[in-house]
Amino acid sequence: MSTRSEEEAKKTPYELYIAPRPFSFELDSEMLVLLRKDCDPPLIVEKFAAEISGKKQDDVDTIAKKVFGKYGEDWMRRTLKLGEEYPDRTYEILKEAVDKTGEMKFPLVLQRFIEIAYLGTQQFRILPIVENWAKRLVYRVKDCYIYKLEVEKCGQEVAGSLPCRYACLAACKTALDGLGLDAAVEMEATMVKDGACQFALNRI
Repeated sequence: MSTRSEEEAKKTPYELYIAPRPFSFELDSEMLVLLRKDCDPPLIVEKFAAEISGKKQDDVDTIAKKVFGKYGEDWMRRTLKLGEEYPDRTYEILKEAVDKTGEMKFPLVLQRFIEIAYLGTQQFRILPIVENWAKRLVYRVKDCYIYKLEVEKCGQEVAGSLPCRYACLAACKTALDGLGLDAAVEMEATMVKDGACQFALNRI
């Protein structure tokens, strides 16, 4: 038999509890898909191949700097935008730490956006980080999708001159500018000579 208080309780309206969305410490997969859609490597390699068709070898580097340099800037700008629109819990915690301490933006926040850029457009799942400390961020690209496409579309001779390096260099500089960081960008190793491209961002 129900008591009077039980009957009253049944008639009392209550708010429905909605459990919050669980925290994710991983990069958002939708973000990576969007980045790939907007900055898909085959598109830029095909554009480059078309622009160098019939051109002298001396002109290839100039064209590469223009085409891949522009791509690198656009690629990183899109990465910075998506990275803010799709924050993961790791990034939220990191931003809180940066706000409180005024430190760690270099290299940790910078590293996050560089990783997003590559994981969204390359075929590997981990970007090897060689150094990560207050003065230097160094990463390595060994199995490069763009380089493979260059060999396929442009031939080994053109690919061997690494026209795509301008994309990586421009992307790094754009990331630094976008985050308000001062650092010099240097290419320390190349796919042709060392079996991998390695880029260093040295804090000024």
